[in-house]
Amino acid sequence: MLQIVCLLVLLPFLLDACRRSALDKAALEDVLLWVGLTTLVFGILLLSSDMPEGISLKYSGAAFLALTVGYSRALLSMTLLLLITQSWADMGLILLIDALLPIWLMLVIVNLTRRFLPANPFVFLLGCGFFGLFIVYAVQQCAAVFLPALLAGELALDQLFSEQTGLRLLLAGGEATLEGMIITILVVYCPRAVMLFDDEFYLSRPM
Repeated sequence: MLQIVCLLVLLPFLLDACRRSALDKAALEDVLLWVGLTTLVFGILLLSSDMPEGISLKYSGAAFLALTVGYSRALLSMTLLLLITQSWADMGLILLIDALLPIWLMLVIVNLTRRFLPANPFVFLLGCGFFGLFIVYAVQQCAAVFLPALLAGELALDQLFSEQTGLRLLLAGGEATLEGMIITILVVYCPRAVMLFDDEFYLSRPM
């Protein structure tokens, strides 16, 4: 029942993402970039590590996709990739935690930095490309532990300070660093590949 409710919550967002993605009007180069970046994240999703006590750590890539291909296309890509790589038994909750949550949160962080911080490309690269990614992935990793336990009525205070929480935060830091470096390279050499990097906003204003 819970999975059905989660899917019903996600459905309007997916339909809106399909409408906003504008595939019929997209240039071939944009479509190829989208496919290429989605394939890169597919490779990231396959990276996992089984830790002691049955803890399994997996990379996400959702916030990275949000920065590069935008909210709508990132949500469609992550939905497809998770359907391919994850168990369908818990798919509703997985899609909410691993697709909608990090993509939406990344968009919020980008909008907040644009509104309250200087229009400087380093603000985007550090504020969104490193610290923003870490915040998103830290929230996502913690949600993956706490939300299922909360919904099952089994959330305990000691989970907040468990070994699993620490390992997941370390993974969030590593993924944010790796993807932040890729974002920096793309902004410098192929800014068109980072959709949420607005050239006119960050480059045409005085420092």
